[in-house]
Amino acid sequence: MIASIVEPSRGSISEDSRPPVTMPGARVLVVETDPWLRSRVCDLAETDPGLSLAGVAESAEEAMWIAEHESVDVAVVGHRRRSRSAFWLCHELKRTAAAPAVVICSAYPDGVLAACCVVAEADALVSIYDCDAELAAVLHRVRLGARILPSVPPRVGAMLHERLDPPEHAIFSMLLAGLPAADVARGLRISQAELESRQSELLGKLEALPPTSRTRY
Repeated sequence: MIASIVEPSRGSISEDSRPPVTMPGARVLVVETDPWLRSRVCDLAETDPGLSLAGVAESAEEAMWIAEHESVDVAVVGHRRRSRSAFWLCHELKRTAAAPAVVICSAYPDGVLAACCVVAEADALVSIYDCDAELAAVLHRVRLGARILPSVPPRVGAMLHERLDPPEHAIFSMLLAGLPAADVARGLRISQAELESRQSELLGKLEALPPTSRTRY
């Protein structure tokens, strides 16, 4: 099971690949508890001419309040192991009136997280160790509609084949192909509420995969 939505590899994104600044700066919401990463992303949003800082949150609840009261184009959400809050927040942000692009930032951007990003409808998965130019390029690209996710490794795909029932397979495959959640629900003839419940169950199954399946990309 290989994603057909893969953008260029992390190493191929450079400062030269940034689009020209022809529109107001993308407003960035930073959701991060680690002071080092939070400060770094905030500095980037304040110094890059194509970005501006929309707000800073240390919790999912605070992030949702900002997203509902401020204009947000891109949310950078920190992920921690053994925590689903980043994916829950991503899923909720995608259901706001003016849904922002969501970039998941992790120290362990492995194959399982790539699959989780698909189910949570994230727009990009990046490493916290990417340089500022790489991260800025990702923020610009997702603001313009790009989806920058690595391939789901065959080993993870095989495990999903063993663990998912046919409806779950269908949901994952349609989201992997880049279909909006509303189109997935219509295509499967299920309600939006049922789809969201299924997505939550899918995330639980993905995060229960054994450590040996967590192939880094």
